[in-house]
Amino acid sequence: MNRVFGLDIHKHFAEVALLQQGDLQPRRFRFPATAKEVRAFAVRLGPEDRVALESCTNAFAFHRLLSRHAGQVVVSNPLKTRVIAEAKVKTDKVDAEILARLLAADFLPPVWVPDTATDALRHLVFHRQGLVHQRTQVRNRIHSILHRNLLAPEVTDLFGKRGRDWLTVVALPAQDRRLLEADLRLMEFLEAEVAAADQQVARAVSADPQVTRLLTIPGISLTSAAALKAAIGDIRRFKSPQHLVSYFGLNPSVHQSGQKAYTGHISRRGRSHARSVCVQAGHLLVRTPGPLRAFHQRLIRRKPYNVAIIAVARKLVVLVWHMLTSEEDYHYSPPSSTRKKVAQVRQLATGRRARRGELPGPVPDRVYDREVGIQGETDYRDFINERFGPQGPPGVEHPNRKPNVTQRKMTRLPSKNP
Repeated sequence: MNRVFGLDIHKHFAEVALLQQGDLQPRRFRFPATAKEVRAFAVRLGPEDRVALESCTNAFAFHRLLSRHAGQVVVSNPLKTRVIAEAKVKTDKVDAEILARLLAADFLPPVWVPDTATDALRHLVFHRQGLVHQRTQVRNRIHSILHRNLLAPEVTDLFGKRGRDWLTVVALPAQDRRLLEADLRLMEFLEAEVAAADQQVARAVSADPQVTRLLTIPGISLTSAAALKAAIGDIRRFKSPQHLVSYFGLNPSVHQSGQKAYTGHISRRGRSHARSVCVQAGHLLVRTPGPLRAFHQRLIRRKPYNVAIIAVARKLVVLVWHMLTSEEDYHYSPPSSTRKKVAQVRQLATGRRARRGELPGPVPDRVYDREVGIQGETDYRDFINERFGPQGPPGVEHPNRKPNVTQRKMTRLPSKNP
């Protein structure tokens, strides 16, 4: 008999609604959310049974156990299950019943369930992100101690070797000295944990050709490439670059009523960590010679800096989709910089430095790297000129047109007013 189960999962228990053919009302029961109880529930399922559960922290663990016995296990997208979110009466029993009825009607929007390797990489990336966040909090507290004692660092890098030496001898009240020493010990511990996490990430992705391909993009480091790989998973599930842009939440929000449509800020729905990685890479790309810097220079004439950076991040996501889909490296990759990043990955993964002649690519040459980037900028400008003419695309100001006050601030041009 075909049965449909709806599970509303919580930390300590799972509420179940069972729909069977001919029943007007579902059967309800609950069981503890432990591995033993979930396995006991799973063994009672058959190949004709269907199970629906909402995406949450332990949803994928439920999916792995239930999919061994059930014919179909669907993890629903909570952002698209509006009938639950907007319900006037919202209880665990109602949520479980709605999930079961939506699945029975084949109207449940699913989410992609990552494979074991991708899921493990995601947890590893999030673990490292949490460590870096804690380290940043410790550093901010150290800056706060110096600030409230009216002390300015006498070194450029406060947390480098000279900065650490200066922090050990700087004059502070006894209470602040104890707090500073405690934060220094904590930061030393966190830096060791971040280094250990970097080694684990390198071992997990060192043999992945897609991660190596992403490293050919300037501004993409090992941790950035691993974060993108963990967020994307199988690139074939995205039919177009626009789907990947939307998955990262970099697509503009649209509000339409009748014949009027308004576009606003980016939607910010999707993989927030991957989106922040692309934005951080965008800040580096606009300072590195290449097509994306030329794109930013063209856009900054009419857009604020932050808006232009978001546009660069979106363009980067489109580039990533094309590279992974066509299995091609970045065309304007700086050879020696890419070689250096690959060497760092191998050193972290294996614990030894690469021998001479072991790594592919030319010997380090920063001059040639810059020439490659400048050639990319030239090709991009020629493409824009050939396609749109000297005036550029519609809506883009002419290069010789004087910027207004806002644009003058963003481009750091001197103002006419004293």
